[in-house]
Amino acid sequence: MDDRRAALLLALLALAGAGARLALAPTTPAAPGDVRLVALDTPPLRGLNATARTAARLARPLLPGERVDLDRADVTEITRLPRIGPAFAHRIVAWREQHGAFGGLVRFDSVPGVGPKLVESLRPYVMFSGVIPPAP
Repeated sequence: MDDRRAALLLALLALAGAGARLALAPTTPAAPGDVRLVALDTPPLRGLNATARTAARLARPLLPGERVDLDRADVTEITRLPRIGPAFAHRIVAWREQHGAFGGLVRFDSVPGVGPKLVESLRPYVMFSGVIPPAP
């Protein structure tokens, strides 16, 4: 008789647990692992929307005919170029800040790590608006 009571008690506990779980379950279906964050101090939507638009513009690949001005572009914009990652973009900007504007692909070739193959692959995607500084 004790085994029957124990089995009945375990079955009732399992049923009660399932009922509590069902009662406390969220009413809206959510994907497993879905996390909802609640911010106490939210930024203004206008600034957030502008930031989101800028991030989306910079994250997308270049459109046909779109070019990046290597004499004025920042690191984020340079990373949109094919075969250029963040570290390499930092190197390009650092070289430009130290030596001045590129003015063309010939001077761009002076950046460490830039070779003839990279210059040729970037030719359709880059432009130069700066003037080459005179030699000292």
